[in-house]
Amino acid sequence: MKKNKKKNIIITGIIIIFFIIIIIAVILFNGQKLNTNSTIVNQLYDYLGSSDLEICSGLNVYGEELVTYDDINNATRLCNAYVLLEENKMEEVILEKDEDDEEICTLDDFTYATDNYEEDECTLIKISEENLNSAYKKLYGKEIEENEEFLINYNTICNFKDDTYYCGLLETFTKTFGSEPHTFRTIKKAYKKGDEIIIYDYFIKIANYECYNSYTGKTTNNNCTNSLPENDNYDFVDYDFIKKYGTEYKHIFKKQNNYYYWVSSEPI
Repeated sequence: MKKNKKKNIIITGIIIIFFIIIIIAVILFNGQKLNTNSTIVNQLYDYLGSSDLEICSGLNVYGEELVTYDDINNATRLCNAYVLLEENKMEEVILEKDEDDEEICTLDDFTYATDNYEEDECTLIKISEENLNSAYKKLYGKEIEENEEFLINYNTICNFKDDTYYCGLLETFTKTFGSEPHTFRTIKKAYKKGDEIIIYDYFIKIANYECYNSYTGKTTNNNCTNSLPENDNYDFVDYDFIKKYGTEYKHIFKKQNNYYYWVSSEPI
């Protein structure tokens, strides 16, 4: 009996050690699992783009293939950095409308529309190159390559002059009307591995009653499309729906000094 008891203890010990080895191997391979509701995960998730699709060309990191820094044009990168700026890094500037024109204000070589296109003044946002560059570096891990004008959305532009950006309403603009796309995404899991944080999520774009596998691509998801109701009410979309029909993406962020910057996003 003592031999059998001793044998059972040894077997139990071996099994425990075996499971410990498996757990350690999984941690080393995948990394340390992070709470998807943690501050760091949600902060980095915001780096992927705004839920307002009119801002900075929408969720352009959700492509049909791997998307890295070089795949995003410079103006869009500047816009993405602008979105990350805190309010205390911006300054409001008020311009009086031009005396010979009732609808515009002039600042050096730039013209802006009056507030609401009908007021007596133009409200601009003034941003130093230094502050925008700080946000840019936080987002992309490097300095701004080239300062140039960029659009925030269809009617707001930021112009650059003398180490400063001035953002205000465009004098004229074009807006495309029609069925606006809807995007749905949800975090699946997140890991910290070495000097990287990796976030996995699911993504769906729905436009004109069709589902798409990515934001920038044209590949449709017929199974998802066939499940859509014949109306514009998407209240039925929940985590299970997005998980079932969405494309899974992998987003990598790398540590630099005391912060993490975005490196790449790709469907898997």
